[in-house]
Amino acid sequence: MLRGRTLIACALMATAAAAQTGPGPLFPEPFRVTHHLVQDDGEGSRFVGEPVVDTYGGSWIVSQRPDGSRLIVDLDRRELTGIEKDKGIYWTVSFDRFAELQGLLRAAQGLAGEPEKGADAPERRAAAAQPELVVTEVKGDGDRRAARTGEASVADKAGVRRLRVSRDGASLLDVWVDPSLRLNAAAVGAMSSLETVLAGPDRDAASPGRSLAAARAHALGAFAVRTLRPLAGAGQVEDVATQLDRLERFPSDLAEIPEGLRRVPHPLEAVVRFLADERERDRAMSGLSDRPGRPAGSEQP
Repeated sequence: MLRGRTLIACALMATAAAAQTGPGPLFPEPFRVTHHLVQDDGEGSRFVGEPVVDTYGGSWIVSQRPDGSRLIVDLDRRELTGIEKDKGIYWTVSFDRFAELQGLLRAAQGLAGEPEKGADAPERRAAAAQPELVVTEVKGDGDRRAARTGEASVADKAGVRRLRVSRDGASLLDVWVDPSLRLNAAAVGAMSSLETVLAGPDRDAASPGRSLAAARAHALGAFAVRTLRPLAGAGQVEDVATQLDRLERFPSDLAEIPEGLRRVPHPLEAVVRFLADERERDRAMSGLSDRPGRPAGSEQP
């Protein structure tokens, strides 16, 4: 999924009890996907990312990287947790706080005004001016090919459909979906909400996350096993799954925080604090106060 993003571990007994009275788990049949990114700049240079293993089950998506770090999301509790066992640390943050931190970061960088509260604020803004996204099915290879790494792709198996998401005639994203693995309506909605949060406050309504959500909805929840997105110019970015396995049960230890780890703030907390202090120092040095219309150091009336 996404580099540097990490997600939460929660009490399994509490979730199981909630599932008995609620609509049921988002991912009732656990499965595991191995995938990686490939970026081609169109001029002969190519970057191949490390393989990431994503495990889906219950209300969790857990991403594991080769360095041993875990990226875990709890869609039911709307919480994110990052675990770096080799450093002896972990962090936990709610969706709402993560969205707020992104807004604070932009404000500290002078890119935006006061951030809107709540993780759904960006969704409200995007919904106010959604462009029309058109999803069509593509037959054959078409005019866009994968940045192949020599590995077999899940997208090559029989039955996989290729969809193209466009706006105003311009292609935004190609998505290969596997109809043999379908997400239920609740999981589709939860994943779209997660992608909106991770996209940040400055989201285009035709962003890759929204394009993927449109393709997923068009395919009635069929799981995306490959995406291909053009970059400005001749480049492209591909996310390709090389393995997809169904599991008998979700490995609950993946959603547990190991004992002995020290809890730390989310990394954005420190970045936001540093940028805010730096901006205030710059304002003070230029003779501006932290309040409009009042010079630095002036006394209260």
